[in-house]
Amino acid sequence: MPPRAPVVWTTTAVRSERFRQRLDERHRDLSIQAKARGRTYRRSRGNPASDEVRRLRADFLAALGRLSSFEIAMSRLARCRYDLQLAERADDLSRDYFQLWHLVARRSGGSWPEEERDAERLDYFAMQLGRLEGIADALVLAGRNVRLFPLPQVPWLNAQ
Repeated sequence: MPPRAPVVWTTTAVRSERFRQRLDERHRDLSIQAKARGRTYRRSRGNPASDEVRRLRADFLAALGRLSSFEIAMSRLARCRYDLQLAERADDLSRDYFQLWHLVARRSGGSWPEEERDAERLDYFAMQLGRLEGIADALVLAGRNVRLFPLPQVPWLNAQ
């Protein structure tokens, strides 16, 4: 039997343990932030229509959106074993980020129906901007700098 040819890998391995450790650390930080903002919002005793309570609610929803989208992106990135796979997943996440960015930018500039309450508008935009930040966090850990692109205008500040 002739000797077998050596196996040559054409891709390099992802810095696996350090990369997964950074993902876990960021997930822990985002979880702590979401819990703290939720606790602050739930313990607030102000008038529900006041600006302070609205700001606390928006911060809490944004933190939840950020955590949930980071968890989804983290599950995609944690499965990568090679840099080529990581680059492909990061490209997919970048595409998702910019599609969501354009969706938020389009909805923020448009007129809103009168029957839609200001609270629903606040909830929608706070959650979507949080999702954008969560995807951006995952992309930064994957080596992409999407922080260079500014967030869309914040339309719920005008809603009274």
